[in-house]
Amino acid sequence: MQRFFSSNHNRSILLLVFGVISILVLLGRGVFLAVDGLLSFAGSDLTFSELGPSALDALSMLVCAGLLIPLIVGSIRQLQGKELPAARLPPIKGRHFLLLAIVWVVMLAASSLLTGLFDFGWLLSAPAFLLAMVIPVAALAWTGAGGLVGGSRRRLWAAFGLGMTGGTGLALVLEYVLVAVAVAIGAVAIILRPELAVLLEDLQAQADSAKNVEELLTLLAPYLTQPWVFLAVLAFASGFGPLIEEAVKPLAVWILGRRLRSPAEGFALGALSGAGFALLEGLMAASGMAETPYFGLPARLASSLMHITLSALMGWGIASAMLEKRWKRLIGVYVLCAALHGLWNGSALLAVYGSLRFVVQGMTYDPVSILAMVAGVALLGLVFLFIAVGLPILNRRFQPTQSDIIAPLATQPERTPDGFDSKSS
Repeated sequence: MQRFFSSNHNRSILLLVFGVISILVLLGRGVFLAVDGLLSFAGSDLTFSELGPSALDALSMLVCAGLLIPLIVGSIRQLQGKELPAARLPPIKGRHFLLLAIVWVVMLAASSLLTGLFDFGWLLSAPAFLLAMVIPVAALAWTGAGGLVGGSRRRLWAAFGLGMTGGTGLALVLEYVLVAVAVAIGAVAIILRPELAVLLEDLQAQADSAKNVEELLTLLAPYLTQPWVFLAVLAFASGFGPLIEEAVKPLAVWILGRRLRSPAEGFALGALSGAGFALLEGLMAASGMAETPYFGLPARLASSLMHITLSALMGWGIASAMLEKRWKRLIGVYVLCAALHGLWNGSALLAVYGSLRFVVQGMTYDPVSILAMVAGVALLGLVFLFIAVGLPILNRRFQPTQSDIIAPLATQPERTPDGFDSKSS
């Protein structure tokens, strides 16, 4: 088994299979979303504008599938014995980051304006909307990985792709297991207390009558603001969820293990894996932002920053443990990343809880609601500031230690001890 995975030929086969399966799954989901949206549109009195969310979800899956093509092409070239194109991701410069920021603002404004102008505004705004999703992820991944990684282009795309569909898929499976456990506990509770079944039927009826997310939250606000409900959601979103996601996001770093060249390289590949995870997660939620891109897109930018920074830190911790036997560092980094992720989710939930409580109180002055909203936003801002400053600082700190390692890789990527590209057998 060890020999099988150490062979570059076998790794190319595995990456090729992974890429093909991932593309088929993404395209299948995209077709399902498109067909489901068209059937709902044809069988109801929905307007053309309300077809937008399903269409954006379908287009998003197409974008993700397209981003896996370089991985497949590189794997095929490797299997054919052809030289892989070299790639050295240089450090991002201030002017590059500023240019990307300006383009993002333009795309954000275009998608926000076009969405509300016509019934088919979502169709015109779709390219701008999707670019506004991709650009921040690309800029932040470049900020984290620039100057720290080199080798073949396939290697960079492999780290990105494994984080996008591999890491996201693993996280979903594990989180669904937790949901299944919660459902089983709920079923036992209903057996013991049959009156809960009536309450659930009432909740289902209210949810079915809601036309959008805002209306659904308003209808469910009296239930969601119950302390035990809030604590249960908080335990999942701020406890179990972050523990799972931070462990699986840097999937490429786990796979490479001792074939990594340095902890700094683990940081870079972790950033690329986190970028893939952040992009797919954001695009899967595209329909929820279709009507309010001016709010949803900045929120996704912040979430992408969180995912990329924490995944990069985890990559550094994993590489330190694998190469330098620094397992305590890995444990400490894992606890830190899960805690920051949990604080991020918890702060957002606290702000939402305050706003929902404010609605339940009849939009009147309520100190608890105001305090919850202010505290949630303040904590979210502090975490955002911490990780926004930390990502470029850590990247610059690691660059001097990595420059001597990646310099030769730009000319001979296939002869380097690269986990995805070496010719070791």
